[in-house]
Amino acid sequence: MEQWKNLLNGDPIDWLLEESDPSARYFTLGKLLDRPEDDTEVIAARVAISTSEPVRRMLDAQRPQGYWGRDKRPYHSVTKHLITLEHLGYQGDDERVKNAIEYLFTNAQMKDGAFTAAEFEKGRPGVVPCFTANAVHFLHWFGYGEDERTQRALDYLLRTQRDDDGWLCFERVKKTHACFWATAKALRALEMLPPEQQTTEVRAARQRAISLFLSSGLYRHHSEFGKVSPSWFQFGRPLFASTDVLEVLELMAPYVSPDDERIQEGLEIVLNKQDENGRWPAERRMPVKKTFPIEFEETGQPSKWVTLHAVNILRRLYS
Repeated sequence: MEQWKNLLNGDPIDWLLEESDPSARYFTLGKLLDRPEDDTEVIAARVAISTSEPVRRMLDAQRPQGYWGRDKRPYHSVTKHLITLEHLGYQGDDERVKNAIEYLFTNAQMKDGAFTAAEFEKGRPGVVPCFTANAVHFLHWFGYGEDERTQRALDYLLRTQRDDDGWLCFERVKKTHACFWATAKALRALEMLPPEQQTTEVRAARQRAISLFLSSGLYRHHSEFGKVSPSWFQFGRPLFASTDVLEVLELMAPYVSPDDERIQEGLEIVLNKQDENGRWPAERRMPVKKTFPIEFEETGQPSKWVTLHAVNILRRLYS
């Protein structure tokens, strides 16, 4: 038996592979079972995602201009929706996705490559690195990795990493130290880059960010935020601007030893949340709104998404 499976109270793989949830099935086949993209079962799951109810409802709710809802600001009306479509594993060649991305480029990207909350009319560009980092991630997912505009956004991220090895939340906090949420999103963006873009500069930026998390107990740092946010320990997916211990551990898992003392507390937090079947519960979820027309897993119930990411941490740590 593979070592990582010894840390599970039960085997959740068959549950994650249920055909009733093609999104979870698709990622389980690829992330946990190492199936290639041309595998027949992976192809079938990807096709099923394209016609699944959550994807269909999300796309059908989009306005013709490329955004969702009444708020035209791209940060509020496009970003979460594209993150969610990516979260569901949707890769379809749909004009509505293209319209949303072009709306984002046109209305939210600044000349230096950063994405803004688009409040130019108030004289506040509202630049936050987590917005740009999330955009870099889903732009690569949707096939825009070689687009010059995506490259400018990546260059912005690499250029704005601070001397303390993280990224500063410019708009919200305006302090002098790194924001761990923004730093996690930047790490996630770097993870998405294809091998040809994993340059020396990218690898160095990643290692610096990982070192920052390790030296700070994953979620503790010298901030003026006050108490550690409880959202670090409330697992649920998808994530948008925030992060949690689960995401940070998953991002670092390929680059650290499972015996590293600096991750043991975080790893224990994750392991202690599984039930007797090796499944993890959803502890928070996105509420249903007219502008966000799909509902995710029920709070307190076993979550395929949280379980998928938790198991992936163990697999990456011990592989």
